[in-house]
Amino acid sequence: MNSRVFPNGFTLPYAETHYKFKLPWSPLFRRWPEIFIDGPSFCVPGIKPVFYLVVKDADIFPVRIHAIEAAIQDETGTRRQSIPLDIRPTENLIFHPLPLDFSGLGNNVSLNFRIQAEDSKGRKRSFLNANFPGIAPSPLRIQFLSTTLPYPDDWHAGELHCHSDYSNDPVEYGAPLRVLQEAGTALGLGYVVCTDHSYDFYYNRRRYMERIEPEANFQEYRREAQLLNAAHPLATLVIPGEEVSCGNHLGENVHLLVAGHPEFIPGLGDGGRRWLMNEPDLRIAEVLERAHGVPCFAAHPRSRIGGLERFVFRRGMWHTKDLRPAGSDRGVDGLQFWNGYRGSDYVEGREFWIARLLAGERISPIGSNDAHGDLNRCIGVKTPLFSLYQNHNHVYGHVRTVVRAKDRTVAGIQSGLAGGRLCCTDGPFLDMDGGNDAFEVDARTTRDYGPFSRITVWAGRTGESKEIPVKTWSWETSGPMQVREKVSPPAGVAYLRAEAVTTEKRFVLTAPVYL
Repeated sequence: MNSRVFPNGFTLPYAETHYKFKLPWSPLFRRWPEIFIDGPSFCVPGIKPVFYLVVKDADIFPVRIHAIEAAIQDETGTRRQSIPLDIRPTENLIFHPLPLDFSGLGNNVSLNFRIQAEDSKGRKRSFLNANFPGIAPSPLRIQFLSTTLPYPDDWHAGELHCHSDYSNDPVEYGAPLRVLQEAGTALGLGYVVCTDHSYDFYYNRRRYMERIEPEANFQEYRREAQLLNAAHPLATLVIPGEEVSCGNHLGENVHLLVAGHPEFIPGLGDGGRRWLMNEPDLRIAEVLERAHGVPCFAAHPRSRIGGLERFVFRRGMWHTKDLRPAGSDRGVDGLQFWNGYRGSDYVEGREFWIARLLAGERISPIGSNDAHGDLNRCIGVKTPLFSLYQNHNHVYGHVRTVVRAKDRTVAGIQSGLAGGRLCCTDGPFLDMDGGNDAFEVDARTTRDYGPFSRITVWAGRTGESKEIPVKTWSWETSGPMQVREKVSPPAGVAYLRAEAVTTEKRFVLTAPVYL
């Protein structure tokens, strides 16, 4: 991603296509609102998923949606459903739920939506799934899981890095908090930490170039989350957090995830609206102090930064000195190096994490997706003003951090994250527990994720350059769905941790257990 410039630097969010600076023309600009369909990528048993018609910028470009024809296909064939509509949105952003019939379908379903629309001049258009320019239509997909998620009752799966519509700027925007809660419930998430950009709280989320008072905006965000949690106590718990732009030891902008703090933390550095006035407002140590002891995680710590991003946004990477910065009595609690998929930034981030463990630091792995809405697939800006593209790499709730917590409250989840009893997964479950001389590996998967093909326990000695593989279980065919095995640590090791993969290539790794 080195050659691309995104305001958040690292992901492919809902694409804002109407901002063109003061240029007379952009290949992305259309006098139509952005119109598309979105919904969760999978669904746990017992929950009916909701798919939405999404319309953005209809307050600027009025539109009328006449009807939607849905083609819903599973392993047995295609079901067609007509959805008559007469919607004339006037808001800047709407998520309109669609009354879809999912009864009797198989596990793997694809959906295509033919949308009939008309602009304010009476010009009619018909398009498939979305009207983003330059993007080939692709079906939406949902997997109806055959069993519940394989996590024990006192473990809670969550999305730890995502963005709501409080993140809104000239190139991207997210989904409303209520949509993230509703979609999270379909995904079986116990909690979601919404980490909206610090620099976006300075602006009206419906007028992204209009300055407002950030603390008041942040408190409105917190109140909205509290009201949702009170109204829907069995749904996904919404924890309002922040992705703070702050300065590393080189004075470059990096992003720190703060999970549920009470007051707004400033950070305008790489927001892009001040052009080359891009110095960080606060250093990492100052943000950690203002976070009031709540869990903090380094976001995408080893994602590569291109030269243009470095110049325009003064962006940089996390370094060893930044994890426990000078002048702070605490360090970051974890590294979010698994960011939607296991690419080069995952590989480098995992190596960075292991090196810190071998140096004697205690720090957790964090897995999440940096989704800006992106419930089903990502359609985002490739090159600002010029091009878009789509993929499935940063889909909401796909990679989860599963944490052990006594209760599913904001304080309970924060305590569990700070305690570091967790695993990062895109499906299966893995844990290690025990004392100094004997530990038990607890691994669980489901038919949806496939039986285990390999489980490995690693150990680390402080000061050494590599970890030691303590024990590996592997199966060429017909591996188990559940494993409980004892492991004895070698003499002199500082920690144990485990990783596992299934036949469906689903992966899970645990936080270290320290001796």
